Amino acid sequence: MPAARIFLQLIADFVVYLGLLIRRRKAIAAENLFLRRQLALYQERKVGPRRIDRATRITLALLSISEFAMQLQGLDSQTER
Repeated sequence: MPAARIFLQLIADFVVYLGLLIRRRKAIAAENLFLRRQLALYQERKVGPRRIDRATRITLALLSISEFAMQLQGLDSQTER
C-alpha cells in the first residue's frame, strides 16, 4: 500500500472519529448493540477475522496511545490530592 493511500485512509479515519464525537449517546449505544450481535453471529458461525491493512493498524495504535495518555493524566490528577 503506497504511503499516499495510507495517509488518505488516516485522514478519513480521523474525520470519522470526529463525527463520532458529535453523535448522540443513543445512536452510539444502538450501533454498539448491533456490532455485539454481529460479533455473536460471527462467533456462532466460527468465521475468522479478516486481516487489517496498514492504515487501520496505524489508526488503532494512535487511538491506543491517546487513550493511554488520557489515563496517565487521570492518574496524575488523582495522585496530587
